[in-house]
Amino acid sequence: MIDNSDQNLDYALRAIQDTQLRETDEFLQWISAPENKELFLELMACKEAMIREKLDRRHRSRTKMRIWTAASVAAAILVLAFLIPSLLSSPSSQKQQPIRFFAANNCGDHVILQIDGHDQQLLKDSVMDIKDWQVKALPATDTVAYLTLTTPRGKDFLLVLADGTKVWINAESCLRYPVAFKGKERRVELKGEACFEVTKDDEHPFIVSADGMDTRVLGTKFNVRSYVAEDRHVTLLHGKVQVMNTTTDKMVTLQPGQDLTYTETGEAKVSEVNIATYTAWTEGMFYFDDAPLEEIMSSLGRWYNVNIDFEQQELYNIRLNFWANRNTHLEEALELLNKLQKVHIDYQNETITIKHI
Repeated sequence: MIDNSDQNLDYALRAIQDTQLRETDEFLQWISAPENKELFLELMACKEAMIREKLDRRHRSRTKMRIWTAASVAAAILVLAFLIPSLLSSPSSQKQQPIRFFAANNCGDHVILQIDGHDQQLLKDSVMDIKDWQVKALPATDTVAYLTLTTPRGKDFLLVLADGTKVWINAESCLRYPVAFKGKERRVELKGEACFEVTKDDEHPFIVSADGMDTRVLGTKFNVRSYVAEDRHVTLLHGKVQVMNTTTDKMVTLQPGQDLTYTETGEAKVSEVNIATYTAWTEGMFYFDDAPLEEIMSSLGRWYNVNIDFEQQELYNIRLNFWANRNTHLEEALELLNKLQKVHIDYQNETITIKHI
């Protein structure tokens, strides 16, 4: 709440210039005070009178001053007639429904391992080497067994595959892979996000299939992001990868430090990026460099499993530099975002609400 005369005056002037500010709950609360309402209406009337005065000076002579005075008074009355009904109306009738951008779920908080044709297992650890696990858990058979590892929101996992390839699997992701690689290629399937450090094998390319993308490598480190309703990314840290769009059969080759983005419309874009922003999550960090707010809030929502509402869709595209430890409490992360003074963020009843300042 604005609490002194200078701040009240400054706030009233900003509200006169900014129609969006006048639609906020903050403004409705501020103008509910009689002295604030009187100040605002006086300034609005003055503004209208000044505009009328400038127009009048262009087109009328001094001898028509009385006509101008009557016109300015009438304009002020019109301003009052326009504003008072909206100011006196209840806040509930003016408040816009927020846009539900991200929804919490009730899918549990355990990492799940599913063996094809067998029951699920809940994993307590956050690291697993498939070589050690298969000796203890799988019966001897000639058929290659496939496993599916699924992470919930708020947890990630480090998996070491049969060939020694390391896979960091981000929250709300799913990786399907064989217990042992056989044949001419090493292929896994991904939904969500994972970072791969692939063991080099010139004779057996490593392929990650993810929502219409096949990323082919021999030995390298790269990150793949393929969440539902978001742009798909392949980001190369070092080495070399080829990405095939399985819908169009078009191939893109990436160099270290490059990111390939497929938009929801299917458009492909290659750009030089700060690779740390794509891999910081593997080090337990949120790190965003000039990123749109919608990208930041998707990451927070997925990690903390909370609802996220935006007051207006235009807030999606506000760009921020932001970093925080993923082990910090949600309230601390939101406090850091509020300190940037680009938006105002509230958190109540398991819901984050993003508003204009």
